[in-house]
This record gives sequence, C-alpha cells and structure tokens, in this order.
Amino acid sequence: EGGRRPGEGLRNGPYTRKLPGGNDAGAPNCQSHWHNRPVLHRLLPVTSVLYVYAVTRDPVTPDCEAVDQSRRFATVSADGISATFTPVNAEEFSQEVIDQRSADLEWLGAIGYRHQEIVAALMKETTVVPLRAFSLFSSPEALRSFLHDKQEELAKTLERFEGKREWTLRIELEPQRWSEALNRRVAALQELQQEMAGATPGRAFLLKKKLEEERKGASRTAEADLVAEIESSVLQGLRCEVVAESRERRGGAFPQLNVLIARDEESTLQDLHAAINARYEPDGVSLALSGPWPPYSFAGR
Repeated sequence: EGGRRPGEGLRNGPYTRKLPGGNDAGAPNCQSHWHNRPVLHRLLPVTSVLYVYAVTRDPVTPDCEAVDQSRRFATVSADGISATFTPVNAEEFSQEVIDQRSADLEWLGAIGYRHQEIVAALMKETTVVPLRAFSLFSSPEALRSFLHDKQEELAKTLERFEGKREWTLRIELEPQRWSEALNRRVAALQELQQEMAGATPGRAFLLKKKLEEERKGASRTAEADLVAEIESSVLQGLRCEVVAESRERRGGAFPQLNVLIARDEESTLQDLHAAINARYEPDGVSLALSGPWPPYSFAGR
C-alpha cells in the first residue's frame, strides 16, 4: 500500500501495490496446478511472469479468454488457499511496456475488461478475493510464498466474502431540481433569498452574487449529507458492509455506495433501492443500481 507503482518489486512479488509478495519459497503443504497436470515449472517459459487474477477458496480455472487472449490458466495453492493466474510474456508486461502504453486506452481497457470477466467467472465457481489489474508475480514460488505468508489474513477475507457479492448504488443528481432542493435543505440559502426579495435593486444584485458563492459551498456540504443519509438508510435496511465514495474520490463523477451483501439479501436491496428512489425523487436525486460484482471495494479492508 506504500505507493508502489506497477512493476516494482517483481523479483519476489507482484507489480501492484495491492498485495505485495514475499520471498519465502519454502511454504509447506503447497501444490501447483496446471489444468490438473503436475510439474508446473517445466511448462512455464523462462520469459514468463504470472498475471494473477484473484485469491480463491478452491483451485479453479475459468473457461474464457485470458488477459493475453490465450486460454491458458493455472493455479497455485498453499495452506488451504489458492490463486488463479495466466503465465504471460515478461517483456510484453514489463514496466517499460506498461509505461509506454499507459496512454493507450484501448489496450488498457481490453486488459481491464478481460481481467474483470475472468474474476467474475471465478466468482461463479468459488469465493474470491479479487486482485487489481497488473498484479504480477515473478514465479510460482513467489506466489506460493505470498499465499503462505498472508494465509491468515487471506483466509479471514475469504470467510468474510463467503456467499456475498458487491452491488453499487450510484447517486445521480438532476442539476435543476437539485439546485432548487438546496434552497429547502440549506437554511442560509433560504435566508438570502428572503433578504433578496425585499432588497433594493443594487443590494439585490450584491446578494445574488453572495447567494451564488454560498450555493457552491452549500452544494458540496448538502451532497455529503445526502450520501450520509442514504448510507444510513442502507445500513438500517440491510445486514451489510458499505464503502462510500465521494465525488472528489471519484474524480468528479457522481458519488456512490458500494454494498457487500449476502445473496439472500439481494431482493431486500432491490426493495430498498425503489424506496430510496421514491423518497428523494422530488429533490432530483436518483439511485442507479448495478451489479453483482466481485468484492473489489472490500478486498483491501
């Protein structure tokens, strides 16, 4: 988590900062899988690195296209947990190439799409802890060491995710009606409008400028309060974990709530979604529900 860029620390661990690998190659009770064939190291070219999709409860491989457009998948297991990966060309996934292609949105988008499709396919077969795109390990031994070193933490996370999936509630605001709703929600704006109504033209002009400035700050505060209100409603209506993402955290996009719930609660979520939409519709607020997803938002918590 210490700001590591993709590609750093490859020798004994992954590229990404999400789940750094260890260097203890002597993990006990370990087993490698390549479509149920033994001796994984004989099948991996020297120039390969492991692109890892997820840590899993069971050693499973998906029936779909891999991140490099092959259909090659394998698993490594240690101490009762596994990880699914594809051996990819080390040069094509080197730090230099990743940096060179960092502005190639088509390439990055294709990698991201295939990565998510693979993790979603794994989630249909077993419980998963999804990893970020470009989680790369130098060897099966490094991956096995990571599973061994992080076994307790990963086992607890797998237990926490058992039978659960992530859903997203995106909070969308219709500009005109939300602007009008601010006047009802924020007392200071109401007072300024009332003062403007009885002011001389010159003073009304100045008060209007002040109102516009006040509205900017009030909008940010009111939006944060709105997200907190909806989060509270979700927590009261569901037995779940919630990760709230503000507009600032999402780079200016609408705020959203990520919800981790058991499958038998998903119908309750649907009902709650409809009720919240009805409650806030007069204020120009609507919730877009999407999912289910692998629990990306909760994997690092």
